[in-house]
Amino acid sequence: MVTRLQQVVKGAALNFRRTPAEISAAAARLTAREKQVHDKVAAQAQPTFANTIAPLARLENASGGEAALISFLQNVSTDKQVRDASSEAEKALALSRMTSQMRSDVYGSVKKVLDDTQGLKELAPEDRALAESMARQYRRSGLGLSADQRAKLEHTRKRLIELGIEFSRNTNEADGVELFTRAELAGLPDSYFCERATETVDGVEKFVVTTKYPDLVPVMQMAKSEATRRRMLLAEETR
Repeated sequence: MVTRLQQVVKGAALNFRRTPAEISAAAARLTAREKQVHDKVAAQAQPTFANTIAPLARLENASGGEAALISFLQNVSTDKQVRDASSEAEKALALSRMTSQMRSDVYGSVKKVLDDTQGLKELAPEDRALAESMARQYRRSGLGLSADQRAKLEHTRKRLIELGIEFSRNTNEADGVELFTRAELAGLPDSYFCERATETVDGVEKFVVTTKYPDLVPVMQMAKSEATRRRMLLAEETR
């Protein structure tokens, strides 16, 4: 018999060993599932909490973990092809989410649930709050605007998504580099200097420190020199 604990542990095991093909397939599967659920909600003849609000909430809950994982790989994978696939997957998921949030037919079903005052009174307080929150999210996505205004908003949001992902990709791929003497890195443990690259500048040996987190974080936390920490912070913020 599989215990509840075993189920939780098994479900919580994160698989970071994804190939680019697996990442792309996962993104396609998630976007297809999102469209399927939204199409079904939009087609409801008599929208209720059970056939409209609940499926949308379950979709968000079921898809969030995997979507976050395949998007996160762009920040941690040592394989550039995996990072690129993860970045493209995040873009596809974000655009799909934006499109879903701006579907007037889905919002129509959600709004009908809210317009049924008697049905709302019969819901548990938590369910009623969920329905109201969901309707509010659709309004904030522009569903209360005219068609022309929604089109302009959709274009702007799409462009912001593209620019945001491009910015993240550029900052992830670009590493700042600073050179420090051993004295300038006072406070760092000996293990920090094991196998660390060095360069000789004007006859002085200096250690190569990049803005990658394994280099950056120890310096920011343990370096005694304020000037050293300032240089690393500046390198990180301007890379």
